Amino acid sequence: MSVNLWSVLLVAFLVLDVCLIIRLFIRRDINQDARQLLTFLLCLIFCIQFSSFSEAAGLYRNVRGITNLSRGMILLTGPVLYLYSLSVLMPDFRFRYRHILHFIPYLAALITIWIQDYPFDNHELVLTLDAEMQGLLPLTAKTLTWFMIGFAHFSLYFFLVRRFLLHTIPSSSGYFNLSIEERLNWLNRLTTAFIVIAAVFVIVIIHLFMTGLYTAADRFVYSMALGLVVYVPLFPELLFWWKSAVTSDNEEEGNAAPHTEEQLLTTILYFFEEEQLFMNPGLRVGLLARKAKTTPRVISRIINKRLGKSFTELVSFYRIEEVKKRMADPAYRHYSATGIAMEVGFTSKSAFNEAFKRQSGMTPSEYLKWLEMQ
Repeated sequence: MSVNLWSVLLVAFLVLDVCLIIRLFIRRDINQDARQLLTFLLCLIFCIQFSSFSEAAGLYRNVRGITNLSRGMILLTGPVLYLYSLSVLMPDFRFRYRHILHFIPYLAALITIWIQDYPFDNHELVLTLDAEMQGLLPLTAKTLTWFMIGFAHFSLYFFLVRRFLLHTIPSSSGYFNLSIEERLNWLNRLTTAFIVIAAVFVIVIIHLFMTGLYTAADRFVYSMALGLVVYVPLFPELLFWWKSAVTSDNEEEGNAAPHTEEQLLTTILYFFEEEQLFMNPGLRVGLLARKAKTTPRVISRIINKRLGKSFTELVSFYRIEEVKKRMADPAYRHYSATGIAMEVGFTSKSAFNEAFKRQSGMTPSEYLKWLEMQ
C-alpha cells in the first residue's frame, strides 16, 4: 500500500464517515426512517470514497475487484438524499414499496456495466488503473458518458429536493418537523453544496477535454466533493448530535446545561401550550430538544422529574385534553371523535381509544354521552 496526498485526504473522509455512521447507530431518539436513510447515504459516500482510496493506495493490485465496489453508486445518492429530505420534513413519511422505483436506474446501470465488462479480466483492470494513476489513460466516449449520466441524475434529484423545499417554505411550521427558518437554511446549504459539486464537475470536464486523458485526480476530487451532499446540507443536525454526545454527561449532572431546569420547563410548557407542538403527528423528543436547544436526555429527565410523566405520556395528555375541548365545542359537533383525534396528532384509532380511556376512565363514546347529559 502506498501513502500519498490523495490517500491521506481520502482516509480523513473515510474516518469522518465511519464516526458519523457509528453516531447515527448509537442515537435512537430520532426519526427511525430518517436515521436509516441518512446512514444509508453515509454508507454510499463511504463506498465511493473507499473505492477512490483503494486506487490512491494501490490496493487494487492486491485485492481483486476492490475498485468495483462503488460502480454506479452515484445513481443512488440522489434518490436517497431525496427520500431522506422527505423523511426529515414530513412527520407522516414512511418508506413505501413505490419508493423502490427510484433505484431502477442504478439496477439498470449494474446490468449494463456487467454486460459491458463480461468476461471480467482482473489483469486488464490493473493495467487500466495503473495508466489512470499515472495520468496516461485516454478518455473514451464510454467513460465520458457514464461520468455525465451520473452528474445529470444527481442534478435531477437535487432539483426535486429543492422544489420540494421551496414548496414547503410558504407553509406554517405546524405540520412540518422543521420551522420555516430551518427549511430556508437547509435549502441554502444544499444549494451551496450543489454549486460546489457542479463547479468541480465543470472543471473536471474542461480538464478531460483539454488533455484527452482521464486521471485519478479528476475522480478523487469529484468523489470528495460529493461528500458535501452529507457534510454541508446536514451539518447543523450532525453538529447537534455531536454536541449532545459531548455534553450529555455534564448536562445530566446539571453542571453544563445551557439553561436552568426552571427555564427549560417553562420552554417545554410553552411549546406544548402556546405553539401546540403536540399536534404534530411526528413529534419526537429529539425535535423538542432541538427547539429547546438542549438534549433529548435532559428534556426527558425534566418532564419525568417535574411533571411526573414520560415524554410520550405528556404528548398523549395534551392531545386528549385538546380532543375533550373540541368535543365540547359546538363548532366540532359534526366531527367524529376519531376525526378530531387525527386532527390533534393521533395516527391510529386504537392508540387514541386506549389513551382516552386510560386518561379519562371512559371511552370517547361514553364521554360524548356524558357531555350530552351536562
